[in-house]
Amino acid sequence: MSKQYSADQIVELEFLDAVRRRPGMYIGNNNLHGLHHILLEVLDNSVDECMAGYATKIVVVIEKDGTIEITDDGRGIPVDYKSDVGMSTLTQVLVKPHAGGKFGGDDSAYSSSGGLHGIGLKCTNAFSSFLEVEVHRHGLIFYQRFENGGLPVTPVEIYTRAIVPGKKAGEINKDTKIVLTGKKELAKALEVNHMQLAVDADTEQVSGTIFRFRPNRVWFAREMEWPNHTKSVPWDAERLSTRFRQIAHLYPGVRIEFLDKRTNEGEPEIFFSKRGLAEYIEYLNEGEEPLHKPIMFKDTTEVEVEGCKGTIEVEVALQYAGEDTQIYSFVNAIPTPTGGTHVSAFKAGLTKAVKQFATNKKLLKGNMDVRGDDALLGLTAIIKLTMSSTPQFLSQTKESLTSPEVHGPVLSTTYGFLNDFLEKNIPVGKVIVNQAVASARGREAAAQARKLVIKKSAMEAGEFVLGKLADIQRRGGNPMVPLEHTALYLVEGDSAGGSCKQGRDSRYHAILSLRGKIPNVEKMKLNDILKNREIAAIIAAVGTGVGADCDVSSMRYGRVSVLVDADVDGSHIATLLATLFWRTMRSVIEEGRFFVARPPLYLIKNKSGKESRYAYSEQDREEIEKELGGARTVSVQRYKGLGEMNPDQLRETVFVLPDELSEKKKKPKGKSKEAAGPGERELTAADFSSRDLRMVIEDFHRTRSLITRLMGSDVAPRKEWLMNVDWSAED
Repeated sequence: MSKQYSADQIVELEFLDAVRRRPGMYIGNNNLHGLHHILLEVLDNSVDECMAGYATKIVVVIEKDGTIEITDDGRGIPVDYKSDVGMSTLTQVLVKPHAGGKFGGDDSAYSSSGGLHGIGLKCTNAFSSFLEVEVHRHGLIFYQRFENGGLPVTPVEIYTRAIVPGKKAGEINKDTKIVLTGKKELAKALEVNHMQLAVDADTEQVSGTIFRFRPNRVWFAREMEWPNHTKSVPWDAERLSTRFRQIAHLYPGVRIEFLDKRTNEGEPEIFFSKRGLAEYIEYLNEGEEPLHKPIMFKDTTEVEVEGCKGTIEVEVALQYAGEDTQIYSFVNAIPTPTGGTHVSAFKAGLTKAVKQFATNKKLLKGNMDVRGDDALLGLTAIIKLTMSSTPQFLSQTKESLTSPEVHGPVLSTTYGFLNDFLEKNIPVGKVIVNQAVASARGREAAAQARKLVIKKSAMEAGEFVLGKLADIQRRGGNPMVPLEHTALYLVEGDSAGGSCKQGRDSRYHAILSLRGKIPNVEKMKLNDILKNREIAAIIAAVGTGVGADCDVSSMRYGRVSVLVDADVDGSHIATLLATLFWRTMRSVIEEGRFFVARPPLYLIKNKSGKESRYAYSEQDREEIEKELGGARTVSVQRYKGLGEMNPDQLRETVFVLPDELSEKKKKPKGKSKEAAGPGERELTAADFSSRDLRMVIEDFHRTRSLITRLMGSDVAPRKEWLMNVDWSAED
């Protein structure tokens, strides 16, 4: 890093290169989440065609080598030549930022869509070794291929009945115009330099778009698990199936066919719904005992945003069942897993209606009060929002809605309908209020019990925690560096804990070593959980409290990271700890602050002694061996556990700090090491956790079912799962 700050330090990146350099801004990260994000960006464009009523079928195929093909029967992307940009519209939407069919206001191609920035398809192109697009439109076929992250290697070629090399009818350029005829706008001829050449348009053609692409391993995180990257891509079929199921339920009548040729050469899996949200809520509450039939409502409100009139349609399905709260929210078909203004408004409207009904019917005794958390206990809800104006999201990944104009319509619709519904369905209303009252009573009783147990546990665990916890440096109780840059590492074993304490940077890393395995808390009551001394130590160190009292804002560290051996026992310990946080401190996971650290598997040294490298996977090891001259020229040390790593090796791997904070780049005394100077960027929490794996709850229903099956007290479902796993598979 140069100490100079001049014109030489100002660099302009080509857009597609910028996307790869800063994946967090565009696809969330360059790990598994980002990998699936580039697929879903293509899928969402097909969904937009479904929302607009022009498409009814989407076909997704995963080839054996991981290549993706997504086909829809929509209108097909426009292909006409645009003189202002000097290229076909098809090329433009795949390489130029902020280009798409969603910015034209009243003349936009979509009355509502999930698209906001005109970035999505470009991200897919930028991270792919190749991308092919095939548009069926005007009775012709238009084809273009990109390679190496979005570089066009063909023009937009025109074919008639099929794509046959060497037999194209023409190409889209400034000298070519498509002559259309009839209401179907079929191509009659190609006009080239004012001369018309007749074409044989397919009068029976089904319009639509086909995308084929394969992600490029080079542009994803090196530590990411990606075995045999030339022959496979680590697509998660279950994660994709969850999204396909959502789309089918959000848009009844839309058919999605999914064929994963890696495991199935037969018939595709079909996702199709006739009853929409009603079917979806039945699926989500499968295995539970609902307290009443699903409650459904839908309304449309006219709004004015920045001087432009628009509409907000809210559709909700809700049902109380079980003890968990599940709220699935969507904006123009885009899932918003972290909620936003629409979810906040729904919760406020629901709570207000329940409290109003309870007050009117005199169901609350004495000083009893029902708060928001009480009204949500056992609730499963689906919120589908459709906006004609462009929705505003927290980021390009669209995980949280920030549009302020939706709050009023959603709150008033929810409160108005539920208030009326409960008055007309008093037995259902009483069931819901009784659930909320039971929650309130249980909350108060549990809080008192927890205080007693926690106090007793803290007294018993106090010296225990102090003896085992190597805390970060603090001044007046506060960290010496920004809290979001710090981490509490839960380390397997006292021996490894000792090495970690020597290898860490005490400004950023706290170490709590654990002895043995904690119990499986999925089978335990909360009070019994808190009596375990190791668990009490973890809870005391994290500082959030547990259960309904869990408050992430009081967390003593920026993140919690589990650090265990890379073996079966280590995986079991990590699973038990993840279950503990799921049961007792779930908010830590939901806020994205629970991680699993990834220590290296191998130390690879060149026998000449000039270079040594760490490998985090088998693929990593193979690539490093090749780079260092082959297996005969290197020595390979396999780490069987954390105890085999010395403090220096841990400092170089697990506890490595961002380059900006390395010893070679220290700033002069008197300057904050965390403050960004001219030409420097601010460090973020992601810079300090780049080697760790974040635990994400992408689908509550799927996560809950899996934990119940694998960690619950019922043996039969676990045995069935174990018997059906393909243990020969590498992952």
